Amino acid sequence: MDVIQFESKSTPENCGVQTSFRQTIAISDTNPVLSESIRQIFLRDSHLSEYVIISDTSCDLQRLQTMSPDILILDPWQYISSQDFMSKTFFCLTSKTSVIGYCPEISAEDARALSLAGFRAILPKTVSGEELVRIVCAVAFGGVYLHDSYAIDPSELDEKAETSHETHSVLTDRETDVLRHVALGCSMKEIAALLKISTKTVDTYKNRANRKLNLRSKTDIVKYAIKSGWLN
Repeated sequence: MDVIQFESKSTPENCGVQTSFRQTIAISDTNPVLSESIRQIFLRDSHLSEYVIISDTSCDLQRLQTMSPDILILDPWQYISSQDFMSKTFFCLTSKTSVIGYCPEISAEDARALSLAGFRAILPKTVSGEELVRIVCAVAFGGVYLHDSYAIDPSELDEKAETSHETHSVLTDRETDVLRHVALGCSMKEIAALLKISTKTVDTYKNRANRKLNLRSKTDIVKYAIKSGWLN
């Protein structure tokens, strides 16, 4: 991990004592070329001169929690298969860290789900370096941001919500329980113990629900769980 440290001084208006503080931006992406490119853009921008810029490719939320950055830029789908993504670790991190979702192409629904999950900004990886800096600065001052490409007509949202409700209604309570626990990262044995059924029965419920909803992977299950509000 490549780290550049910068310490700045600030004098609050209500006291004559200088206070030392350090603010941090962490860029977490499995692609080292991309994360380093973003770091270099930030280092060259005067608006971000008061920040320590960290480039990290571990995609380890516990490690990032230890760093406790002020702003965290990450691709959420690089975490989606991990139990940590929707665990208390993630939400503990977001309680003191402003998280920016730097995503590959995603739907407006996915963007809305990430916003509900606590992301302060959601933007595609196709944005320019200048726009990325502008968004980071907005978040640093308490703002929120949703890229225009994720805009959706309210009537379309209502239609999608109705469709989602109809789709969800085809699941039995047991199928819903199993999928929810899968999304939370529980193993088949853990789910079986929680629901007091066999692991074979858990697998049957999971496969049946996946067929009904056309879900093909754990990533699909987690995305569906977020959209359905199961993990809020």
